[in-house]
Amino acid sequence: MPRQRQYLNVPYEERQEAKNLGAIWDAKEKKFFAPFYLEQDLFKKWSIENQKKQNVYQKIDTNEALAQFKTALETQGFLIDTPIMNGKIQRCKIIGDRGNEKSGAYVGFLDEYPAGFIQNHKTGFKENWKFTLERNEKTFKNNHSLNIKHSFQTKQEQKELERLNIQKKTALKLEKEWIESKDATKEHKYLISKGLNTAYDLKVDRFNNLLIPLRDENNKLWSLQRISENGNKIIGVIKTQEEKEQGIEYSARKKGCFYTQIPLEKQDEFLICEGFATAMTIQLATQKPTIVAIDAGNLINVAQALNQKFPKTKITIFADNDLKQELQNKRNVGLESAKAVKDLIKEVSIIIPNIDIEEAKRGMSDFNDLYQAYGIQRIKEQIFNDLKKTQEHKNNKADLEI
Repeated sequence: MPRQRQYLNVPYEERQEAKNLGAIWDAKEKKFFAPFYLEQDLFKKWSIENQKKQNVYQKIDTNEALAQFKTALETQGFLIDTPIMNGKIQRCKIIGDRGNEKSGAYVGFLDEYPAGFIQNHKTGFKENWKFTLERNEKTFKNNHSLNIKHSFQTKQEQKELERLNIQKKTALKLEKEWIESKDATKEHKYLISKGLNTAYDLKVDRFNNLLIPLRDENNKLWSLQRISENGNKIIGVIKTQEEKEQGIEYSARKKGCFYTQIPLEKQDEFLICEGFATAMTIQLATQKPTIVAIDAGNLINVAQALNQKFPKTKITIFADNDLKQELQNKRNVGLESAKAVKDLIKEVSIIIPNIDIEEAKRGMSDFNDLYQAYGIQRIKEQIFNDLKKTQEHKNNKADLEI
């Protein structure tokens, strides 16, 4: 029995947004519909049933709801400018609080019918709050400045939400591709060109590109990096002809995402590198799992995410040394990016490949370049020496503090 299409009521001015999320146009019915294989919540605001329900609340003014909630909070002694109504618990100062003390807690919801909960831990007051539909013109006018302030914020939040929805849709498509793709072999030309002798649990797509799954710190797959046989790299979806014709938009998340062969919970320290070949070289030299941050700009995002979830786990950055760029009066991005992580997380250690000017002129910049030129022993020796120097420095510092 064929599936019944879930048609959508999409206003003309929102048609491109719907198409970007994956909605498909039915020329016969003159309507968009939500494909069954995509997450239906992406199209919730255009669903016919949801719009019927929303009609009940069509008189609700978001800014007035914020104003009413603010008044309710202030009545209980909250010192607050603009309430944050995102469904998450917020802590707030109460009249009489000192220093960093925050005795107030609240949570507010703006979806459907605005509501919330207020608790003053100092007085013991706690109560549910609900928006009242009766419009108070005086309150509305008094809070006109609040409305203007929130106008820009609301637009920014809407853009962020739209971007996140597209990323979720993209992640679903890429996860499906990952599951259905065939396993890579160690004979893949890119692996051979980098001197790597295993397939690292990777897969290949229909074009024989290596597929590297990019996940967040909670192990959710968000994207795929594709590496061709000759080393070209792209991240995200390769569109079909139909998707190109439909103008469907995809956006693969990279920020804070990474690849590692071994689950994070089984790693006693985090060894983070920029690229895949560098990371697997370090993995070969240390016999420890490594983490691929994809590029220099993402090092800080990955390190920060891991440090927040695993604050007691040591982090070492195996940076690229872009000395060849310095010789052309350009930035050493690899080194600068690693130092930026160190500035943010003081406990981080950095190991940089020892590359001289002649090696830089020959195009060397990372540990895989050195591995291919001199063998794995060269990498092992440098890592051992650098770790020894780091430990001696820490010991000397400890002695001085004593």
